[in-house]
Amino acid sequence: MLVHGEPVTHARTLEVLWRSLERLPDGSWQVRVGAESAAVAVSETPWAVRSAVPDGGGFTLWLPDGSREPLDPGSLRLGRDGVLRCTLANGCRARFTRAAQLSLGAQLEEDASAPAGFRLKLGGQSFPLGSE
Repeated sequence: MLVHGEPVTHARTLEVLWRSLERLPDGSWQVRVGAESAAVAVSETPWAVRSAVPDGGGFTLWLPDGSREPLDPGSLRLGRDGVLRCTLANGCRARFTRAAQLSLGAQLEEDASAPAGFRLKLGGQSFPLGSE
């Protein structure tokens, strides 16, 4: 995250900023801490899946604000840029970091009949990846 063009590196400050991020009705983003708020420029999505950890039949996603949530495998899509994306429980899109994408790699199988050419194998089930 950048503030005035400079990266924020302090872990607790980043946690506060991520937890204070909210989407406005017009689709724009802002950070609100107490009575203070500031607009946030977002090119695609502010959410990046930092890690995808196997959890006994599925994956738990670790997000930048420190929260965790289960992966909805039906929401998994592959972009034209080769980057995985999914929909979070809050309805927002998230982009996978390279590390998170590699975590899922062993569970992906090529399948020409799937929209993105791959399927995710989890707990005896198979989910075709959508494409963007």
